[in-house]
Amino acid sequence: MSITMTGTRPDEQILRCFFRLEEFQMQRLRFERMLHPDHFKWPKKGAPPPMSETKKIKIEELGKIGFGENFFQAMVKGEELAEDELKELVERHVLWPWLEKVRGIGLVMAGKFIAAGGDIRKAETASGFWKGMGLGLEDGKAPRRERGKTSIPAFPHVTRVGEQIRQQLLMQNPFYHELYLSHKADYRARYPEKPLMFAHKHGQRIPQKIFYACLWRKWREGYGLPAPLPYVFDILKHDSGRIITIEDFQTE
Repeated sequence: MSITMTGTRPDEQILRCFFRLEEFQMQRLRFERMLHPDHFKWPKKGAPPPMSETKKIKIEELGKIGFGENFFQAMVKGEELAEDELKELVERHVLWPWLEKVRGIGLVMAGKFIAAGGDIRKAETASGFWKGMGLGLEDGKAPRRERGKTSIPAFPHVTRVGEQIRQQLLMQNPFYHELYLSHKADYRARYPEKPLMFAHKHGQRIPQKIFYACLWRKWREGYGLPAPLPYVFDILKHDSGRIITIEDFQTE
């Protein structure tokens, strides 16, 4: 089934909602650390750090200009409403029927992926989509940020979402994990002299590109846009030689 995009696109609605959710969440976490340290989930287990005199002064002064408990509660409520809205928008999106059965991807994570993907009309090829998602190659290598040089094409929020999706799928999705192990082993066999971290990064990168390419195709088709086949690289094939599809990542 395909839909005709009129008015504000569903993708743009999700992107706007995603940015609101991120901001509410960031501010909620910031003030939760200061105002309710006992409730905050600190990276290291144990009691929160002691409240210094400087931090007490900061909290008092922020409260005087409207950044106190009322502001914190507004951020908590805003985060809840934005998350509910994001879930509702995703449930109506053309990608959700394909993502719904993918273990490791819930409504919120699906919304983050769609927000990161941006305007799918501009990604006419899988390789173009990869580039926008920070997974493209430059001279056969993954682009890296370097001092004095142009930054990699992915926006910061795209990079954050990509890392979240990669970790979730690696931990929860059996087929994704199978691809990770396969491509990691393949890299080790081809480059035994290189550090293990290289193989790990390669094993992470290829399954994510495959997963993104599968969704790119369904996303384009859902809007009645061409999604040319065959795919650009052989990495989109399973060891058996068949083309991998989004159904491979799904579980009943």
